[in-house]
Amino acid sequence: MRLGRSRRREDGGVSLDAVLDAAVAVLSREPGAPLERIAARAGTDPRQVRALYPSRQALVDATVMRGARRIAHAAVIEDGGPAEQIGLLVARIWEDQAPVAPFTAMWMRSHLRAEVEGALEPVRALLADAIGRGAGPGGLRADLPASSVAWLVEHAVLTCLTGVADGAVAADTGRRLAITHALAAAGLSWDHAGDVATAVEHRVAGA
Repeated sequence: MRLGRSRRREDGGVSLDAVLDAAVAVLSREPGAPLERIAARAGTDPRQVRALYPSRQALVDATVMRGARRIAHAAVIEDGGPAEQIGLLVARIWEDQAPVAPFTAMWMRSHLRAEVEGALEPVRALLADAIGRGAGPGGLRADLPASSVAWLVEHAVLTCLTGVADGAVAADTGRRLAITHALAAAGLSWDHAGDVATAVEHRVAGA
């Protein structure tokens, strides 16, 4: 749900992406902002925005679903052991979502939550694959199906993002908390999760 560069069509009209980018930028700061403010951010007239989206809610819904699809398409499993792979995936998602945490919190509490979770299924599948490979004594939990553990991991990250949006979690420590919380949900002890998080942070810093 990160922002891209606004683009205008050759005919002078505003592009869909420009409007959606503006919606993320505005709603991340002020979830209740009116459509007129979003139009101003996009550099266009509210009537042009309404020609693309019949209502403010339709615009918000389109913005949310575009963001969910982007996360799903960008998610990959990197090299390393299963726990480190999970930590890296969480770190990449955090880098993408933390700047727009209020927007993420907004859709988590909206009627779109089930639809967004469906769009994020590819991410959950990657997590489940890593969990399945790492399950066993001394590793990730094996008392539940890998798909269920993946759901727990996903929601651990979303909980931390909501915490940043609500001010309960400090933004500068949120990523590490998200990684350790996700790995704890996957079955690691808190100290093992911390060691993996440190390794992940070193990799991300050197990327």
